[in-house]
Amino acid sequence: MVHKYELRVRYSDTDQMQRLHHAAYVEYLEVVRIECLRSMGFSYDALEKSGYLLPVSKLQVKYKQGARYDEVLSFETRVEVLSEIRLVFHSAVQVEDRLIATAEVELASIDANGHRPRRMPEPLLRALEEASV
Repeated sequence: MVHKYELRVRYSDTDQMQRLHHAAYVEYLEVVRIECLRSMGFSYDALEKSGYLLPVSKLQVKYKQGARYDEVLSFETRVEVLSEIRLVFHSAVQVEDRLIATAEVELASIDANGHRPRRMPEPLLRALEEASV
């Protein structure tokens, strides 16, 4: 499954060169992950309230071109289940037909109380596996 999502570059997220600041990509990728989970029927808020957290354990962004204020970023995201505890979101970011960045964000499922690794809830794991690369 490929999840598609669009975000418009906000003026406050641009740098002195009038390009989307590299740090803003991290925030935008978080929005995309949360919306990807929502599209599969899972609320991140509900997941946290049920005792699970999905912190980022690894993040890699490869910047290819810049994006300007008010341009629309198109994210195409695929999920890959690495284990019952780890998953990766692979995203390609485009402006119109230009690839401007790629990203891989790895998450680990942990217990909200003890912050120890914890197998993802079965319904979430099944949905992610079905949507997986």
